[in-house]
Amino acid sequence: MNSSRGKKQVLSAFTLVELLVVIAIIGVLVALLLPAIQAAREAARRTQCKNQLRQMALAALNLESAHNVFPGGGIYSWPEIVQFSSGGKAFGPSKQGLSWAFQILPYIEQNGVHNLSTTAQIVDTPVAMYFCPSRRPPTRNPDPNNSNWLMDYAAINPVPTRGEVGDALFDAHVPTNAWCQSGYGFWGAKDYGSNGVIGVKTREELGTEYVDFNGVITRSSYFVKRGDLNAKPKLLGYPVVSAESISDGLSHTVMFAEKRINHTKYDEHKADDDRGWSDGWDIDTIRSGACPPRHDSALDTGPNTGYASVLTVGAAHPGGFHVALADASVISLNYDLNVEQLNQLAHRADGTTVNLPE
Repeated sequence: MNSSRGKKQVLSAFTLVELLVVIAIIGVLVALLLPAIQAAREAARRTQCKNQLRQMALAALNLESAHNVFPGGGIYSWPEIVQFSSGGKAFGPSKQGLSWAFQILPYIEQNGVHNLSTTAQIVDTPVAMYFCPSRRPPTRNPDPNNSNWLMDYAAINPVPTRGEVGDALFDAHVPTNAWCQSGYGFWGAKDYGSNGVIGVKTREELGTEYVDFNGVITRSSYFVKRGDLNAKPKLLGYPVVSAESISDGLSHTVMFAEKRINHTKYDEHKADDDRGWSDGWDIDTIRSGACPPRHDSALDTGPNTGYASVLTVGAAHPGGFHVALADASVISLNYDLNVEQLNQLAHRADGTTVNLPE
């Protein structure tokens, strides 16, 4: 006979203590895995950002092959396409007032956007490639009166190097952040305001106040008074850049970079992030080689005072920011990169070579 017949079966179950232990173990595992998951996601976003910059640089190289010049940087803020096109066809790089980002559109499979005939249509069109996935999805200016699609990348405009101005002048302005905070050389003049949008001066008219454009992307020389459809063009005498002009070598000269934005103001209307990718020579699409790179911090004080808060390269990535070289290779640089080295990298013909990371 079955000796267990008639005996009560005892059902096993978790005690409260055991359940709490299991929950604690699961919590620890989640805490350990979550940073790894986040790191993997950021690595994927960084890779996508890097690839986007590479595509932009390749587009600029293809444009140079077609026109024998790299894309220009545009002429001034808020340009109108009607003043830089004819018969519905946009002017080429030597006469184009809109940004380098507009000029390379045909080479990133965006012919439809490049062929838009009105400024309203252009600023109302997003280009997904122009947004860093670590920072934000395609985003518009929150200002309802100027709801343009924005931009997370910029060309770098270097200031004169040590060899061009001498040790004393260079050390008095670049390491001290003075040229960065004043916006020195941004418009082609020593004084940020002396070569503004309306009262613009030619290279000869500026004389000793002129500061040359020594980056790969330079300000357009084809000036038309903004908003005046009857205005005659004025040639400013600024340089155009071909591959042969980059004597430091394509693989040692930075062309594009990520731009630093105050992360607390992503959703606000702000001067360096209002017009977006179609802007001309302006802080939306151009940054300065005189400004130390910065992470997307909330600081607009200290080293980020004056124009430094809107002329700085940087990124939302925690470990560094990406730059695209003129040969279309893309590398990552640390935020603690010496500003003199950054400026040398952006200068196409200063005769120096900076050791780049692999």
